[in-house]
Amino acid sequence: MNLSSMLRERAAAGRPVRIGQVGAGKFGTMFLSQVRLTAGMHLVGLADLMPARARERMIGVGWPKEQTEAKSMGDALKTGKTFVTDDAMALIG
Repeated sequence: MNLSSMLRERAAAGRPVRIGQVGAGKFGTMFLSQVRLTAGMHLVGLADLMPARARERMIGVGWPKEQTEAKSMGDALKTGKTFVTDDAMALIG
């Protein structure tokens, strides 16, 4: 069984791999462009020094604006959206 198959199984079971990302620079944005399209992965939180710029980058690589508007990590977990913040510790604690 390959990674793609295992991720699809997790998606079908409602148990995606939950991810917190720090940074939406060049390399972070490359990841953002892929994670949204990968079944079985949920970007729960994104921390960047400039949250507005991070949201712009997400939208720029195809994220629907409403997907970037979770109000907290808890909200992101409940709704499947992504919480964008300037507080990297919010992703950990």
